[in-house]
Amino acid sequence: MSALYESFNDNFDQFDHLPLKLYKHDLSGEFIWAPLHWHRSIELLVTFEGCQIVNVGSDNFNFSGDDWLIINSSELHSTRYNDISDHFRGISVIFDLSFIETWIGKNTFFFNPHIEEVTKQIKKIAKNFYELEEDQPMYQLHMMKNTYDLMLLISEHCINKEKLYSPPFSKDQYKVTEFLEYIEQNYCDTLSLNNIADHFKYSPGYFSRYFKDIIGVNYIDYLNFVRTHHAAQQLLETQSTLTECALKNGFPNVKSFINTFKKIYGCTPKKFLTR
Repeated sequence: MSALYESFNDNFDQFDHLPLKLYKHDLSGEFIWAPLHWHRSIELLVTFEGCQIVNVGSDNFNFSGDDWLIINSSELHSTRYNDISDHFRGISVIFDLSFIETWIGKNTFFFNPHIEEVTKQIKKIAKNFYELEEDQPMYQLHMMKNTYDLMLLISEHCINKEKLYSPPFSKDQYKVTEFLEYIEQNYCDTLSLNNIADHFKYSPGYFSRYFKDIIGVNYIDYLNFVRTHHAAQQLLETQSTLTECALKNGFPNVKSFINTFKKIYGCTPKKFLTR
């Protein structure tokens, strides 16, 4: 599977029979980084201290202090540092989708209601998760207690009841895999709408509509996400020039690269490197 797809986050059978996976973050500088990815699971991201930038779809969130976010099933997302000198501490809790659907319901759209008391309770539960150690007595029971406390809080305050959410990747799952794998393997080449439509034996118009329907984002936008995230990683890890970075990652020229980078990251590549 492509590195863009966190398949390991959807395999809960190997995680001590718990319906969640817990990731404790204590990171600095360039290590505050997760490339563009998605999973069918529901993710709760909570910040305790420091900063990071979270990208969900085409939206950028500048996380700091008491910020938290629920990432819905199959939403494309990534994280990166806000400042190279920054430190970030927080958690990601990834819940099995079938567990959420059993206790809360299907096609549910979760969101942060920005209610002070809810944030206070979310952070309290998140810190309980963070402080748990696997070798302590009744670890799994404590995990489940926190889980059900969180489920009750979310079900009461964090559901947009006016919006039914249908995960874009729930349909034609095998096609999702084929499309994203092909893009990941060929993003650095000329990969126009005509090229990829021809490869999969579709007309450009039909492929464009089909891709948007099952992936949830426009084909060109998704391709640019992939190219830009690979380019950003190359900038961080090598001494490549902007021209080298642009051409190696599928952009036709530096201008196109910079414009796309600004749209996704909110700054130029040079400013990104000096933060």
